[in-house]
Amino acid sequence: MKREIWGYKLVALSALILSLSNVATASDSVAYYSDNQNDRVLAFDPVEMSIKAVVLTKGSQPYPIGKASDKTSYVTTRNSFSIDVLNNFDVTAGEVNARTVRKIELNHSPRSFAYGPARGIAVVAGNSEPWATLLMPTNPGNSAVQRLFKEPKGPYNIDDSIDENYGGNTSSGHPLCVQDGLFSLLNRTNRTISLFSVNQKDKTPLDTLNLANLKTEEGIDDPDIGLDSTLSSAHHITRSPKEREKVYFASMEGSVNGSDVLEPGGVLKFLIVDEALVVVDYQPTRGAVHHLDLTSDGEYVLQGTSEGGVGKLYVLNAGADAYDPMSIEEIIDVGNGAGHVFFSEERKLAIVTNHADKFLSIIDMDVDDDGNTDTPDTWASTEVWIPRGTTYTETGDVDDPGNISRDATRASGQKIQAHTASVSGVDTQEQYYYGSAAADGIFYRIDLENLVKYADPGENFPAEDMLDAEALLGDSYLIQGDYNWNKPSGAMGGMN
Repeated sequence: MKREIWGYKLVALSALILSLSNVATASDSVAYYSDNQNDRVLAFDPVEMSIKAVVLTKGSQPYPIGKASDKTSYVTTRNSFSIDVLNNFDVTAGEVNARTVRKIELNHSPRSFAYGPARGIAVVAGNSEPWATLLMPTNPGNSAVQRLFKEPKGPYNIDDSIDENYGGNTSSGHPLCVQDGLFSLLNRTNRTISLFSVNQKDKTPLDTLNLANLKTEEGIDDPDIGLDSTLSSAHHITRSPKEREKVYFASMEGSVNGSDVLEPGGVLKFLIVDEALVVVDYQPTRGAVHHLDLTSDGEYVLQGTSEGGVGKLYVLNAGADAYDPMSIEEIIDVGNGAGHVFFSEERKLAIVTNHADKFLSIIDMDVDDDGNTDTPDTWASTEVWIPRGTTYTETGDVDDPGNISRDATRASGQKIQAHTASVSGVDTQEQYYYGSAAADGIFYRIDLENLVKYADPGENFPAEDMLDAEALLGDSYLIQGDYNWNKPSGAMGGMN
């Protein structure tokens, strides 16, 4: 029966690909987006603004997509005890078939994926359990060697009726391959960060931070952590780009119950010294947080927050040295659901994804246009309206007229804006910003040299800057993915 079902899927996929074969695709660049509600991956050509391929996933409910090598990307299918492996070359060559995607069986459903290119390792964090599967392939995508690291399941984030940790009820946060064959696992059910090594013989963490009790159990004397403060779980970690000691920053996501914030989010600064986690500082940022980013010089931490329908961007001074504390430099108004921040080095822009709002917040960090990042008190923010359909209230009145010629298809709980974003890796001036109006099923770009095109929420979104996948393929939820930028007809490059 499974073979018969796959046969039907393959016939449908072939017909779909054939229907798109007359669309010109002149570049080797590709933007992958998971269509979470249709168990498929849509591959776009961001240079030509066309659809390259539609790839059916082996597992169900695809979410994050991450690159392991020029050849391989992993598709995290969160409702399956497996992870899909996608052949990038098939997509760029237009030769999508049944062998383009295969799956690796796991002992848990996957939450997200991290790759360590120095060792060729892949770490898959658990969705159903706070575990991590380490894949040590001889070639990317080959799961010949697999190790399972089991973390205990704790008291948090196990009741779907209460969102005890902001950001959903997955058991783990986003893993990270940090350095020297080390990787981190964020256990959201115990509110811990654990450190592991590919070389360790047992499965016990090398070190663990107890985020729920940093003051008493970890002995952290920080004025921003009260005696009765129970910090929330960490959502994701990023490393400072500075050429200095190995400094990391974690988004402490905050905990909520409905619209009430139980514990504010914040930023944790820490080091990895030898094989130990060393906390430097904690800075609360109010509200609930998701992801953070750093400016390319490592000077500022950019953390979006959201509380009570209001979005803020916290700009933190990262501290001049590794052991220096952080400080809040500026708080900038942005949109509701401010969850991801993307930094454009060439244009000195911070672009905030407002997941629950209808516009991007684009922040000019070089107001005097001298090529340098100005002090945060001078930064200027602009609202840039993305493509969206018409929405209605319960009584049938128009809530938002939209700026495309159809009704919205946003289901309850779906994000208006997707997680993934990029600026052009082909154009050295980074002329275009790319993203997805997730719940409306639209892949779009923003001309960063001409923001006035998107300044009026009532004006039609420019047709040349959008690709309505939903109009072509049916209802689509383009929630997360990855980008692979290449020069036209060039070799495969790296994904952001």
